[in-house]
Amino acid sequence: MRRLGVWIRAKITLSVLFSLMVFFIFLVTVVITGVLFFLAHFFGLINDEIAKGGIVLPIIILISCILIGTTISGFASRRMVKSIREFIEATKQLAAGDFSTRLYLKSPPEYRILSENFNRMAEELGGIEILRTDFVNNFSHEFKTPIVSIKGFAEILKHDDLSREERDEYLDIVIEESARLASLASNVLELSKIETQTILTDKQMVNVGEQIRQCVLLLAAKIEKKHLDLELNLYDYSLSGSKELLNQVWLNLLDNAIKFTPEHGTITIEMKRPAGLLEMVFRNTGSGIDPEAVPRIFDKFYQADTSHSAAGNGLGLTIVQQIVSLHGGTIVCESEPDQSEPDQATAFIITLPSETSK
Repeated sequence: MRRLGVWIRAKITLSVLFSLMVFFIFLVTVVITGVLFFLAHFFGLINDEIAKGGIVLPIIILISCILIGTTISGFASRRMVKSIREFIEATKQLAAGDFSTRLYLKSPPEYRILSENFNRMAEELGGIEILRTDFVNNFSHEFKTPIVSIKGFAEILKHDDLSREERDEYLDIVIEESARLASLASNVLELSKIETQTILTDKQMVNVGEQIRQCVLLLAAKIEKKHLDLELNLYDYSLSGSKELLNQVWLNLLDNAIKFTPEHGTITIEMKRPAGLLEMVFRNTGSGIDPEAVPRIFDKFYQADTSHSAAGNGLGLTIVQQIVSLHGGTIVCESEPDQSEPDQATAFIITLPSETSK
């Protein structure tokens, strides 16, 4: 019986509950009014003249119904008003910044759905707040570090007793840190621009194979400097998208591969064409990425290299993921640092929808 009662409460919708409440109030009002008038007539409080009168009796009945109905309505609506008050209190706490607030209204079903949506909203807002705090903290750190470095070496350069070699070394550091600062500002602005973009307005047919070949030519000097082997398995496959944004994806991934591949290592770029899709794989040898770091590799300012020995500010892969998502695709990172085969260390796999291919 208890389970049946729970099932019935779960199935009664808000409109049905209102209808039942109105019917209950009306029924109880009529019954109580009838009983009171019967008792009043039985004990002689209402004589035959009043009962047979034209307007006095209906007025008495009307007033009695209003008083009794209002009293019953007040008691009957307390539970519903209590649920609404709980919701109002929860929204106040949420508006005040308490994202741990949760609602647990069970019935009617509309209130249960309201609770579930409210709790989901509170959870999402809490996640956004954490991301915002992390973004501010990380940005402040990444922004402050080169400024402090530039300031320190600029003060040293004021000394007259520096040799020419020391002065040139310190100037190179100032130039390098200035470039890092400019890169950080550009990446933040680019990421902000991409995040606010919901649709692609400059779509055109892009030859992805040719784009990647051009990126290889642009970064050829870096590849030769580290004596890297480059294995390309590219085709002239095309897809509809933003030529400029897609070019950023290939440049970022290739530059990352060069950066984290040791000297005389190997970078492999290959293309596949599953049904209606275009898949690009950027794979490089090296020490790989720690399994605990892989889920966070696309977070803003996150760098798996905690020593920060490699140049970068942790925004490149975030930008790549945003651009791929904007094109309706996915990107995943696979890394097996303990694997015996070195050419399988780290791979980034991009899958994009391709309506038309050559």
